[in-house]
Amino acid sequence: DDPNGHWGEQCAVCHTVGYSKAATNGGWDEAMTAEGWKVPPHGDRGTWASIVAKYPKMASLSNIQCENCHGPNNASGLHDNKKIDIERVSIKSDVCGSCHGEPPRHGRFQQWEESGHANFELAIEEATVEKRGPLAAHCGRCHSGQGFLAWIKQGDLTKLIQGKSGNATVDELRALGLTRDTVQPQTCSTCHDPHDVGTASGEPSKTKVRIMDNTLLLPAGFKAEIVGKGALCITCHNTRNGIHDISAPPTSFSAPHTAAQGDVLMGENAYLVPVEARSPHSLIKDTCVTCHLNETPPPAEYSFNLGGTNHAFKASKDICGSCHTKTLNAEGMQKNIEEKLHELGAKMSKYLLNKMPANIVIKDYTPHNFNNKFYDLKSDTFSINKNDIASVEPAEPHGQQGFLIKFKGAVTFTYKPANEQPHTVNMMEAEVQLGDITSDGTKPIIPTTDILVKAGWNFFLIEGDGSMGVHNPQFTRDVLNASIEALK
Repeated sequence: DDPNGHWGEQCAVCHTVGYSKAATNGGWDEAMTAEGWKVPPHGDRGTWASIVAKYPKMASLSNIQCENCHGPNNASGLHDNKKIDIERVSIKSDVCGSCHGEPPRHGRFQQWEESGHANFELAIEEATVEKRGPLAAHCGRCHSGQGFLAWIKQGDLTKLIQGKSGNATVDELRALGLTRDTVQPQTCSTCHDPHDVGTASGEPSKTKVRIMDNTLLLPAGFKAEIVGKGALCITCHNTRNGIHDISAPPTSFSAPHTAAQGDVLMGENAYLVPVEARSPHSLIKDTCVTCHLNETPPPAEYSFNLGGTNHAFKASKDICGSCHTKTLNAEGMQKNIEEKLHELGAKMSKYLLNKMPANIVIKDYTPHNFNNKFYDLKSDTFSINKNDIASVEPAEPHGQQGFLIKFKGAVTFTYKPANEQPHTVNMMEAEVQLGDITSDGTKPIIPTTDILVKAGWNFFLIEGDGSMGVHNPQFTRDVLNASIEALK
């Protein structure tokens, strides 16, 4: 019905039910032939009304309907069996990609494949019962599509994925699909409800997402409000370890979860600075979505004239001039923040070395291979003289603040896997959690009350944000400068 638009019979492949020249399946193309409708040379207002009035069979198979996604409804009693047929329900992006994956015009599926959201390996590693056991109820909230959808239905995002009687059991997680063979990453249906997508055609897009405007209380201990479609992004992109600010001093050596973008954008969860230092960027309509999807063009090979939204999600620094002066040097600002971050890391390393006694006892937590098998466990304690340490630098072994300790010569660590013979590995460096840098194998040389723990949290907060200041420039500078000053 749009005289300025386009429509051809090739569009029917996705915009009708059962269109297939290769099959006799009672689809739209057969109805069109049977009823004698001819494709007009261009769109005219009234065309659809005419189809409804004169070509009822073709009209009944027009547009995108249940069968496009769920398969043909030719089974006897399909809707009478009082259960959902699991074979007909899938959150795989392949389902959407069968239409939203036609480069260059509709290449959102290929764009998604370029993004971190399509990382199946990470989903398997973090969100399956084979890898995580019952802890998949924790990590699976954001690292799996099935887990995320179950989680946001709960109404309490501070809890793990819930089962019948509290935290979901391994069997309940397996039933959700959190297994090596069935887990899905963040697919199209994770973010978009296919039954309530809005209007994806035209610009600006009116596509809806599952969480809009305001988040519930997040695992990071705050709410993000008036953030439009960005509420969906921030639901997962937060530090997920409870409140960490002047009101809640550290009680452990925990590091913020790497996806710290929501905290930095909203100016939350940092020590040594005022709280709630919300970024002006958080007040942009739809926040994250505006810069990462709408303003940044999609990859050229997966878009038509760089049109549509960018489902590769990587924001371009070139768009800063859309709001700021065209001469804004975003890379220069990021370089400055990167140097500040390195300065803080150096201060942390120097501070730790100054606190070390002549001899320390440590445990390595470096993933390693031995006899062609992968191991990810702590070593036995190892005593080393401070003079044999070449350098230390901040690291984050297994979600904890820590340091990469480099040695002047190779040292030998012993590992004792359960139900296996111990083995040793010679190493020139070790990843050591801060709580495992001790004077005697039990007492950390840095207590949780030490200023280094607050500065370390701030270091990993800014590093985990990944924007090098872009998300919240003033807050980022203040956090880094305050941390550097505190370690003098």
